[in-house]
Amino acid sequence: MRPSSKRQARIARLVAPLLALSVLGIAPPGAAGTAAAGTRCLVAQLAVKPGAGGGAAGSIGQTVHFTNTSDRSCTLSGYPGLQMLNGAGRPIATEVHRGASVTVPSRPVSLVTLAPGGEASFDLGYADATGFGNEQCPTSARVQITPPNDYGHLTISWRLQPYGGDIPHLECGLIDVSPVFAGS
Repeated sequence: MRPSSKRQARIARLVAPLLALSVLGIAPPGAAGTAAAGTRCLVAQLAVKPGAGGGAAGSIGQTVHFTNTSDRSCTLSGYPGLQMLNGAGRPIATEVHRGASVTVPSRPVSLVTLAPGGEASFDLGYADATGFGNEQCPTSARVQITPPNDYGHLTISWRLQPYGGDIPHLECGLIDVSPVFAGS
């Protein structure tokens, strides 16, 4: 075989599986711009705001809402991330636990489609200062909220003061979150 023929044969071996996948409607790993990947909600498409909340028996629970502000439908699935910030915008102790707790109901992970203007929510909860005596945890001035499966975040003004652990072993910044769910 001539060198150019060897090269063409090698290219054909590499391209053939990709063509087969495209005929079947399957995207190769890492492909950008596919229908499934293109529908994931990006930070630029979302607004976030805390919703109704309440507290009892030493715990605070609250629902947080993502709103699709774009003119295209997009999807969210999984758990959000949180990072509390102090008044100077520096991170303070934040540890996010995924799943149910006293203030966070058990919910399955599901794919939520947000039409333009549509809303998806998640629950969060944490222990308040009840029972910790004179121990103090820092209070956030703002919170960065990262949508599921994203690295970007939305920052909002929000005062949280989560406690955790037990009386001899205070652990500041423990927050439980649910996966996102449809609606509010």
